[in-house]
Amino acid sequence: MTPHQEHDLNIDGISEKDVVDYLQKHPRFFENNLDILSELRLPHPSGTAISLIERQVDVLRDNNHKLEQKLNNLIQIARDNDRLNSRIQKMALALMETTALDEVFYAIQVILRSEFNADSTTLRCFRNPKGTTTLDDSCFVNRDADFDKLFAKFFEKNKPICGPLESSQINFLFNDNADAIISAALVPITSQQEIIGMLAIGSYDINRFHPAMGTIFLTYIGEMIGRTLEPYLK
Repeated sequence: MTPHQEHDLNIDGISEKDVVDYLQKHPRFFENNLDILSELRLPHPSGTAISLIERQVDVLRDNNHKLEQKLNNLIQIARDNDRLNSRIQKMALALMETTALDEVFYAIQVILRSEFNADSTTLRCFRNPKGTTTLDDSCFVNRDADFDKLFAKFFEKNKPICGPLESSQINFLFNDNADAIISAALVPITSQQEIIGMLAIGSYDINRFHPAMGTIFLTYIGEMIGRTLEPYLK
């Protein structure tokens, strides 16, 4: 502010703050002094001067636009959550219909690909099966020091991790499909708060899984799968 402007704003000892305080305490001042209101002119982004009323209309219009955007975002989030709830319900029903460990693995693969658009999925259990199974031995992993080191961040957080993985992790989880996977979600399979396995969901899209995305629904999936697997594992 220039010295000239400061002088203008301190006429007869009245400062700019005094004017602001007065108007805040008397919000109906302009209603009783419409002639003053019509004479006031304010700068506009276009460079031309406009009346205070026009400026207020512009501000209200801008605020309304922002509120409309927020509302649309909330509506979209609600719709996305509804779709996720529906998909998780389908997964729950599919798992409830399984009667063997092999069927559980198959149902998880099918539902993740058909309902969650997974490009590749891998399920690893940290316990051995109770009975005979046709599943490959690679489905059952012993948590040794090397394995815990490879997925140290996963076990440290004890919750789903999303985003790009290290090449060694991708090669271990996705084998022949490793070169195509560029983003993934690692989900702890839990039962009674114990991690009994790991679910890896891989995608060919770099934006499909990212570190900032919410993981509450992935947590639900991990808990649901864990409860289903528990009776079939030692």
